[in-house]
Formats: sequence, C-alpha cells, structure tokens
Amino acid sequence: MIAALVWGLLAVSGGGGAPEPEEGEELEKAAAEAEPSELTLMNFFTEGWTEDWVKRSRQGRAPDLALLRVTTNFLEREFRLDYVYTNNVRKNGKVENSQLLNGLLAYGLNRRLMIELISNYQWNEPPEASTATKANGAGAAGLVRFQLADTFDQCYGLQAKVAAPNRGIGQTTTVTSPSLAGFQDLDTGLGLDRVGLYESITYDVASGPHAHGARTQDVSYDLTVAKTWTEPTAYPIGQMTTFLELFATTDLNGPTEHHTAATLTPGLRFWFAHENSLTVGADFPVSEPHPFSTVFRVTYILNF
Repeated sequence: MIAALVWGLLAVSGGGGAPEPEEGEELEKAAAEAEPSELTLMNFFTEGWTEDWVKRSRQGRAPDLALLRVTTNFLEREFRLDYVYTNNVRKNGKVENSQLLNGLLAYGLNRRLMIELISNYQWNEPPEASTATKANGAGAAGLVRFQLADTFDQCYGLQAKVAAPNRGIGQTTTVTSPSLAGFQDLDTGLGLDRVGLYESITYDVASGPHAHGARTQDVSYDLTVAKTWTEPTAYPIGQMTTFLELFATTDLNGPTEHHTAATLTPGLRFWFAHENSLTVGADFPVSEPHPFSTVFRVTYILNF
C-alpha cells in the first residue's frame, strides 16, 4: 500500500494526466476538459494557492469520496457527523460497550490548503460484573491538509492532525497524527467502470503523561475498493456506492509491540438529497485476538 502511494505520486509529479481518449469518446473528453486544471508535485508551489476551492466532479467516472475509515485525500467544504458504537469490548475491565459522536467542520481555503476543526463526545459502559463506573467526556482536535496532486484519474493529500486528550474517559496524552492518502480511478489502465481504489497511512505519536510502558506510537493503514452504481442525481440513492475497507494498526511500542490488529469494513454511501449523504458500515475483526465483536458506523455529510 505504501508503494502504491509513492508510485502514484511519482506518476503525477511530472504533471501528466490521463491518456488521450480513444476515438469515439468525445463526451468523456469534453467532461475532462470542463474539470479544473491539474495539480501535481511539480507545480505545488506555483498553482492552486490563489485559485478558489473547487471539488473535481469526475463526471462519468469513479467519484472520489470521503468514506468511513480511510483518510480523505482531497480538500473539502463540509459539515460531518459520525456516530460509532463499539459492541463487546474484550480484555478491558472498565469498558464493555462505547458510543462516540464526532462532529467536524472542514473548509478548503483554496485548491491546496484546507483546515478542519473536530469535536467529539464519548460514552463508555462498564461490564455488569465490574466495579468500574460509567465514564464519558469530550475531546477536540484540529488538522491541516495539503493537496499534493489532483489530476483526471488520481488524487493525493497530506495532512497533520493534533488531538487533545479526552480526560473524561481517562486519556492524558496529546496525539499527533501525520497522514498520507491517495485515490486512483481504476477505469484508467484496468477498465473498471466507476471503481476507485483508496489508500492511506497514518503515524500516531502520543505525548504527555502516561503509564510506564504504555503504547505511545503506532502506524495504521487502510486499503479500500469502492464501486459506484447510480447517477449523482438519482435521489434518494444518488451516487450509491458500495465499498470494502481493510484497516490495520501495528503497535510500534508498548506491551503489544509489533502486534497488528486488522478489520474489514463493508459499507454503503448514497446521496439522499442534494449535497446531503449518508454512509453506513460495520467493522469486523479479522485478526486474533479480537478486540471487540463489532463496530457500527453511521456518517452524515452536508457539503457546501
């Protein structure tokens, strides 16, 4: 997955876009010409910074979407709400089930730079036989995202996120998380109609007071395949997209150093009204030992 991200960035660093359409593809060529100019690594410092923010439509192609777990690779202007319910947490004497409500506001300042503010609230339910009490509390985070490349068939973003500790549920460390994320339209090269490939890698480092020997560093990565089935305006199932995410986290230190936990997340996203979408999915652990039974996810996004 890391190799795919690096290869893709190198492929667009010279400013090359998609190959010329074959004869008989006039409509597709016209749609491509109507899209905004291509951003690459080679013109990173000279193009996009003074241009108004715009989202590439990719009309007739695989849409580049914000999904559930893979880091988003493009700049957004959106309000997003996430609800996450984790069922049957294992090997934790203080938590059996948890609920998280996460809200964010993302705003693309231009075609190269976006800022985002995040707030959340979490509720932890202890096991019935435990003497632990319910715990809940609020957290906050902020991030900045740069558009490294945005072409006809690929898109790459680099971001840095800083999350403050949620002291209500016992967190004491601030987590800094740089991420690299990418998207490729698999119609180009493979001929897969409206199929997109997503990947991201994130390094988390916790700083601040923590228990001796606790994990403070890990790396997470995601590989996702998505297929779009309907047209964007086919409300209430506009741009209906099914996807499957493979998400994994490897501990770099702490008591479970080098251990990798992996999950599969099948999901569905659709636009039920103009600029309003819902995404639903569930995480199923595929590595041993299973840290939980299932995680259920629902996301609402309002684009503006």
